[in-house]
Amino acid sequence: MQQITSSDQSSLERLVEALEDAWNAGDGAAFAAAFADDADFVNVYGMHGRGRTAIAKGHHFIFTTIYKDSKVEYRVVSVRMLAQGVAVLHVSARLNVPGGPMAGTHEALGTGIATLLDDSWKFAAFQNTLVKEPPFPTPRASE
Repeated sequence: MQQITSSDQSSLERLVEALEDAWNAGDGAAFAAAFADDADFVNVYGMHGRGRTAIAKGHHFIFTTIYKDSKVEYRVVSVRMLAQGVAVLHVSARLNVPGGPMAGTHEALGTGIATLLDDSWKFAAFQNTLVKEPPFPTPRASE
């Protein structure tokens, strides 16, 4: 397995911080700047955005409607290098939405594949999942 360097770890954490800053500013273009031109983004509802432009437009829309004035806190849960210049990240999110149909606090877990492009890390793919207790008994993943 490829070991992650402290420099790459820091760079990937800054990439996630940039997402958080852009979300909290309500800036779809800045949010999408963390993604490669041809990136894929799957939101918590399974909607698939393809390309940085689509990611920017989709986030601009939600920042001006259902997630208006919302604030998110991201935390990098894990980073694992898959190969030189390719990493998988798990990122937890706590989203606070002040009003509208999504009002309340929501927990999510995202999985991102980041690639090193021209000495800069960008997400090539990101998939977001709402964290909810299932309506049936389940074993814990750690068991």
